[in-house]
Amino acid sequence: MDKTANLSLPVIAPAQAQKHVTHNEALRVLDAVVQLAVIDRDLTAPPGGAADGDRYIVASAATGDWAGQEGRIAAFQDGAWAFYQPGEGWLAFVADEALLCYWTGAAWADVAGAITTLQNLVLLGLGTTADAANPFSAKLNKALWTARPAAEGGDGDLRYALNKESEADVLSLLMQSNWSGRAELGLVGDDDLSVRVSPDGAAWTEILRGDRAAGEAVIGHLRVGRDMVQNVLPDSGRFNGNANNTAFSGIAYAAPTYLSPTSGAGLAAHAKFIHNNDDYGGAAGALDAEVKALVEAIRPPGARRFGPEWYVIEVTQKASGTMSEAVDIGGTLYGLAFTTLFTALPTRLTFAYHVKVKTGTAALTLDSGRVVRASRDGAAQPKAAQTIDNADGWTHICVHNVPNQYGYAYDLAQLKLPLSGAVWIALPKIVFGHVELDPELGVLMNARMFG
Repeated sequence: MDKTANLSLPVIAPAQAQKHVTHNEALRVLDAVVQLAVIDRDLTAPPGGAADGDRYIVASAATGDWAGQEGRIAAFQDGAWAFYQPGEGWLAFVADEALLCYWTGAAWADVAGAITTLQNLVLLGLGTTADAANPFSAKLNKALWTARPAAEGGDGDLRYALNKESEADVLSLLMQSNWSGRAELGLVGDDDLSVRVSPDGAAWTEILRGDRAAGEAVIGHLRVGRDMVQNVLPDSGRFNGNANNTAFSGIAYAAPTYLSPTSGAGLAAHAKFIHNNDDYGGAAGALDAEVKALVEAIRPPGARRFGPEWYVIEVTQKASGTMSEAVDIGGTLYGLAFTTLFTALPTRLTFAYHVKVKTGTAALTLDSGRVVRASRDGAAQPKAAQTIDNADGWTHICVHNVPNQYGYAYDLAQLKLPLSGAVWIALPKIVFGHVELDPELGVLMNARMFG
């Protein structure tokens, strides 16, 4: 063996004369490649004024004394250039770039680019120094996160997950100006999403909260979609006439001007909720069974005795003949038994009501092209027709409608009955805009609260 396997050092033969020459040659190689640190790796020709021991990595398209030595280590030794072929995996520190590179077997590459896993780091600073208070720190002007596409083995989604230990802890995005907090977004001391602002980083005011339990937005102390809505029905859905908002108790039934029975169908008073009723400790009269069932569905036990009175009405479909706008659902024909008012409507409106089937079944035509969204007892429903029956009990329906191309709609309830079918209806509401009304809301007054 004339040379060693890894560094190609010359080997002294047993009977070799002038052994010192071979030994010195091996030392020259060691001096060039051990603890390899080169000055530059971008030069294609030898630099002027090289000092003994200077080392370079020869760049591509080399010329002059470096011609044909691309990728090799050029060492200036004893007044001349010597070249050494790197082995795969050799490391070299490049001084002018302050980086560590390695020989792949074909080219020099950055060591940093080959690192694919970093586990259990204690500190990480990007453009700045991390410390115990901020173990991950970054100083930069732009940052980009993008989803890994399916073509690269991802799924196209990007979800940034942040987690806190318990409800009382804080998980937030704190926005500062000159190191003083001005806005904070997150779960701050509880599990509701909130936004708060500060003039000085010390005093904070909450301006927006997402109530996770109610599914409502609270601006300051105002609940959007609840506190800003009013019932535009002239009798507030109480069925006691259009000019009787001040009547709290002792009301009399008056047919609603906004509901009209179709040909052959009927619409009549059934019974009313009685203020100070007998059923819950009062003396003004006993509640009808259906009224009582609805009260128990929408009011807690301690709030069923008193309150503004309202009526339940009964709607009955004709017994025979052709029904208005009949549709076949599961082999049964259903048609309109009443229409809502023919009038110009806003571009978006909500119609909500309580309904219970008395006879037969009823159909909810939620597949109508004018239904944007609908819920049943607060649960979102698919855009498909469905039926309800007496066993369903009192059901709250909330429909987000849009008018037809002419600017009106007469079927806002999206409710149809079969021949001789009958339902009870109570507490209807029409609200401008699309609002998810609480099934337990009860009476929602209109703007004419005092007359």
